[in-house]
Amino acid sequence: MVRMKLLPSYLNNMYASAIFALLVCAAASAYVIGVFPVGLAAAVIACAGFDVAAKLLRKKVFAFPASAVITGIIIGSIAPIDAPLAGVIFASAVAIASKHLVKLKGRHIFNPATVGLLASLLIFKLGDVWWAASGFNILGLPLTLILIIPNFRARKLYVSLPFLAATGLLYAASGLANLATSSIVPFVASLPFYFAFIMLSEPKTSPYAPVEQVVFGLVAAVAVFALDSILHVRYSFLVTLLALNLAFAAYRYVMSRRAVAN
Repeated sequence: MVRMKLLPSYLNNMYASAIFALLVCAAASAYVIGVFPVGLAAAVIACAGFDVAAKLLRKKVFAFPASAVITGIIIGSIAPIDAPLAGVIFASAVAIASKHLVKLKGRHIFNPATVGLLASLLIFKLGDVWWAASGFNILGLPLTLILIIPNFRARKLYVSLPFLAATGLLYAASGLANLATSSIVPFVASLPFYFAFIMLSEPKTSPYAPVEQVVFGLVAAVAVFALDSILHVRYSFLVTLLALNLAFAAYRYVMSRRAVAN
C-alpha cells in the first residue's frame, strides 16, 4: 500500500525558500535574456518524476519531491539555457540515481545536481554557463542575495560566507581583479553567490559543525581559485565540489568509526 505524504513540514522552511529563491533568479535571468528556459522546466519535471518513482519503488511512499525540484532547477540553471533536452534529462537521471544509489551510512555522498551536470556536460560537450546566476545585469546582486535566505535556514552560513570572503581576497590579491581601477560593487556582484549559497552548502553533503563549515568553505575557495585561475581546469566549480563531497564523506565515516571504537 502506498502511503501519501504530500506536504511535509520542511516544505514550509528551507526547501520552500530555496525553490522560491532559485525560481526568482531563473525567471529574472530568463526575462533579461529573452528566452524561455525549456531545459529548466524539463529538468524539474524529470528530476521530480525520477525521484517520486524511486521512492515509490523503494519505500512505497509518495512524497512531494522538494529536494528533487531544487536539483532540477540547479541543473537547468547551470547548463546552457538552450541545452538539448536529452542533455538535461540525462543529467536529471544521473542526479537522482546518485542520490538514491551512491550512499554512505544512509546519506548520499555527492551533491546530486553536480554529479548529473558534470556527467551530462562532458558527454554532450556543453559548457557550465550558470546563466540563472549572471543574466540579470544590474539587478544581479540583490536578486542573487536572496539565495542567502535558504542558506541561513539550512544553517550553512559558516560554509558560504568564508568561501565568498576567501574567494574575493584571493582574486583581489592575485591581481586578477583590479580594485584600484574598478568599482567595488561590480566586483562583489561577480562573486559566486549561487555556488556558495546553494551548491557548496547543500545540507547533506557539507558539515554542520561551525568550525568544520569554515574549513570546508576555505578549502573550497582555495581549490576553486587554483583550478579555475591557475590550472584553468574546465568545470572547476563542479570538480571542486565533488572532490570536497567525497573528502567530507570519508572524514565523516572515519570520525563515526572512531566514535564507535571509543
